Amino acid sequence: MKKKKLSLNKLFQNNKFLIILSIVISTITWVYMSMGTTNDTTVTISNIPIQIELPDQLDNNGLQVFRDAEQTATVTVTGSRAVLGSIGTKDITVTGATNGIDSAGTYQLSLSAVKANPSANFQIISTVTPSNVNVIVDYQRETSFPIQENVVYKVADGYYASTSLASKNITISGPQTEIAKIAKVSASAELDSVLNAPTSTTANIVLYDKTGNKISTELLTMEFTDVEATISVLPEKTVNVIPEFINKPKGLDLNDDMLTVEPSKILLAGPKEVLDNTDSVKLESIDFATLSNKRYEYDTQGINIPSDCKNISNSTSAKLVLDLSGLSKKTFTVDSFKVSGLSSKYKADVTQTSMNVTVIGSEKELKSLKSSDIEGVIDTSDQSGTVGSVQMPVTFKLSGTDTCWVSGSYKANITISEK
Repeated sequence: MKKKKLSLNKLFQNNKFLIILSIVISTITWVYMSMGTTNDTTVTISNIPIQIELPDQLDNNGLQVFRDAEQTATVTVTGSRAVLGSIGTKDITVTGATNGIDSAGTYQLSLSAVKANPSANFQIISTVTPSNVNVIVDYQRETSFPIQENVVYKVADGYYASTSLASKNITISGPQTEIAKIAKVSASAELDSVLNAPTSTTANIVLYDKTGNKISTELLTMEFTDVEATISVLPEKTVNVIPEFINKPKGLDLNDDMLTVEPSKILLAGPKEVLDNTDSVKLESIDFATLSNKRYEYDTQGINIPSDCKNISNSTSAKLVLDLSGLSKKTFTVDSFKVSGLSSKYKADVTQTSMNVTVIGSEKELKSLKSSDIEGVIDTSDQSGTVGSVQMPVTFKLSGTDTCWVSGSYKANITISEK
């Protein structure tokens, strides 16, 4: 008798068999899933924010906690896979113990962790990492500091460079003990190329204490952390320094024995088109009417330079020596006056009949000069509608000489009236 062979094809076509097979597979799957979700596992939760709150008394007094805001904590939790699959940093609260803080200072706080929801179905099974955190308890302070430029570069020969910052000051806030350490704020950058044209760069803000050491900015809030530095590059030119005089007799020759200027030359930096038309610069003017036959020394005579240029020499002023001691002086009585600068609405009568004036010049010129060669010019340009008897400044014109001048300040009496 032949045995019947088992046919898988016929077996899978049997409805009863398929029903039984489905029940078996479902049961096995349910058992596996049940075992997987009930078994506990562990998960490490990182980047948990650290919460630190001062006691109310200190908080009300204005004290604050300062620390590295980027510092976070890590803990390990246990629970079922189904629960831990949805656990995040928001489900755990890490706090620093502040019960030992009673005043401003530096403290090390121990950290602890609890579940944000006490009834949550997981457990914290490890201590907090790190176990403690360093903080500063202090008063908030905000101060503005000047920024010192510290941009390093090389300049091509024949050129001058200067640096300007987009901001001259910076506001920094933080614990007052840290703010008090700041002695200098620097904008630092370094360029590798040799400059012969204007450029700009970004300079980093660096803080220094009084000994020159860098200060950490972890606990500080700065208005900005870098600033734009603009580097102006200009060509250079050496120019002569010459004196400037007012009321100097046009024929008076001031030789090297009578006049010296130191420095006699300075170095200018400026736009090429300006330097091409500049061969000299003038000193602050000296009025010959204030000079007598003496030796004068002006130690800090200002140097006037074109507005678009910079004086890059070591000296920003010059020493001028003017020796007029070789000249003579003589007093003359002037009785000739005329009025200038008077409005056409008015007339003036000179009530000053004569005036003694001092004239400076060579002995030879003074001997040949006569009182009739001197005329007083009364300037009424500042009259501004004044009428009646007034005193007005007088200048003098000398005829027959172009090397002498009247020394001193004079005023003449006149009467002004409407026409």
